[in-house]
Amino acid sequence: MRTLAMTLGGIHRRRTELPTMVRGAIWRVLASAMLAGALTAGLGACHGLLDVSDPTFIRDQDIANANGANGRRINAIGFFMSQFGVTAMDVGLFTDELGFDESTSPLTISEELVLDQRDSEGYEQGHNCCGDGGLLGGLDWTISQSSIAMPAIRRFISGNLKGDYLAQLFAYRGHNLVQMAEIICAGFPINDVSADNVPILGGPRPPDSALVYAITQLDSALANVKDSAVYDTLARVLKARALLDLGQYDEAATTVASVSTGFAYYTNPEQFNRLYVCPGCDWSYSGFPVGDGEGGNGLHFVSEHDSVRVPTRYMQGRINDTTKPEYAQAKYNASHAPFVIADGIEARLIQAEAALHDHDGSWLTILNDLRSPVGLDPLADPGTDSARVDLVYHERAFWLFLTGHRLGDLRRLMRNYGRRAEDIYPTGSYPLIGQYRDGTAIPFSFGVESLYNDKLTTGCTTR
Repeated sequence: MRTLAMTLGGIHRRRTELPTMVRGAIWRVLASAMLAGALTAGLGACHGLLDVSDPTFIRDQDIANANGANGRRINAIGFFMSQFGVTAMDVGLFTDELGFDESTSPLTISEELVLDQRDSEGYEQGHNCCGDGGLLGGLDWTISQSSIAMPAIRRFISGNLKGDYLAQLFAYRGHNLVQMAEIICAGFPINDVSADNVPILGGPRPPDSALVYAITQLDSALANVKDSAVYDTLARVLKARALLDLGQYDEAATTVASVSTGFAYYTNPEQFNRLYVCPGCDWSYSGFPVGDGEGGNGLHFVSEHDSVRVPTRYMQGRINDTTKPEYAQAKYNASHAPFVIADGIEARLIQAEAALHDHDGSWLTILNDLRSPVGLDPLADPGTDSARVDLVYHERAFWLFLTGHRLGDLRRLMRNYGRRAEDIYPTGSYPLIGQYRDGTAIPFSFGVESLYNDKLTTGCTTR
């Protein structure tokens, strides 16, 4: 029997850690659930010297009540929130949003370096030992933990609250499935767990299959939501994101038509922001400067001086080349600054891309309507279809900077618009050592996954 104690004790996957306050909240809820179970069992039970009781071990029967169901929900939320910053950083490094600046000594070659170099093979090799689940290990935990929580919510939570709790978890599942489809190489599994805690190991998935599955989860969120309209809106933006990836432009635009531009859904403010760089604090120097024309094809996130959407600040000269300045991101200017998971701005960007696809001139109006309230100059029509696509994706890159979207956008440019990887990813000579590699997606750790999943016979089918 798999217990929740085992689940909580298993927070060892790659750089995924629940914040202290969230962990505390989980245990407070579970303690309350255990107390409720003890009271209902009665006070007249016999206890003797041979009784064995481990107060740190939580059994399923101890939390078979509403508080226990809520504890399972909070557990799933903790995994979801803690992974978001990891993914945003990895996407930033693998694309043109962030660079890497540390010593070139072979002893300091790190996961971040191989990500920034687009070295998919090096990343995979680095995670093929030691039980480290790599990127997939963090993202799919939300899937399994929500599956553990949902049966308890259905059984012990009543009224509209049950529907809203389920809608929240279905929305989080949908988000992570979309994220996996956008950034992980084709052929990854979607692992889950049954209602009675039996592992369900997935076979290799192409991105389209994962996106379709994500949409089913988001439709379930929409079907379950009761009082909390925020989960309805969140699910709509996420569903439209998946539809956009699938090339279903009109459906995507329709899905977010009712979403207010002012809507925003954030990560938990108690979560430490991994991208925060403390001014003047050596301990927080990340070595991940904001990209500025990285690898020739990268956007100029620094030199365009867009302080509204991509605020930056000077840090120092680069370690590997002190003649070049290094700029840190200033979008997340506090240690617990939240990330935007989905918002109304993304909804408008989805509508703009859909309009462009339909040769509807409103695409430019939508973009300028976003820019005007924040004091950005209006854009002009560049005149060609290719340049218009470039402009839409430039606006997406700046509005959605460091939110985990950029790699999905680059892959969509390849899949839906026929762009070549060598024309949109950083390429050429790598600033630290050698050349940029040819990776176009982050691999899952086949060597680890295949140890217990006999449905997997190969790693990435495309990079």
